[in-house]
Amino acid sequence: MPDKYCIRLARKGDMKAIKEIELRAATRFKGTGLIDDLLDHHFDQEILKQLIAESLVWVAEEVPSNQLQGEAKPALTGPVGFAIASVLGPIAYLEELAVLSNHGRQGLGRRLVETVAEWARASNFPHLSLSTFVNIPWNAPFYTTLGFEKLPQNRLEKELQEVHILEQKLGLPVDQRTFMRLNLRQ
Repeated sequence: MPDKYCIRLARKGDMKAIKEIELRAATRFKGTGLIDDLLDHHFDQEILKQLIAESLVWVAEEVPSNQLQGEAKPALTGPVGFAIASVLGPIAYLEELAVLSNHGRQGLGRRLVETVAEWARASNFPHLSLSTFVNIPWNAPFYTTLGFEKLPQNRLEKELQEVHILEQKLGLPVDQRTFMRLNLRQ
């Protein structure tokens, strides 16, 4: 059976959809007390535009079911998930990952992370790093299933320490967050 989703590099025209996915996905955090004041916060659009130009943003799109039955070139419905990466000095960093809840639990988050890891590996980064909430099932526990390991606070590179300070300034409860790393060299 053909895959009902495809993952591709984002284009500038995807920016509105990425913002909408981000805002809708944030509602999953409502009531956790972790980001209640930040539910309407979204990725800086100028930075997003730059990262798209640098081929560091990927989107997942759904292939309509009637297109799966054999048409040569399927029409797509638009982004339903995304992953944003960046380069922080010597570090490949997963900035953000989001999938619309009605497309969740189908492996899209996993595939998006694997896509970012493939990019980082092909770009000769030794690992892929990220920051996430410790006790939210779709955060640190999810990344652990993909092979990410928690980094001790005293082993953070200068660039990750700067991310930590930025998260604190944004109002994220940094005591509930952890940095994680996926080794890309076996």
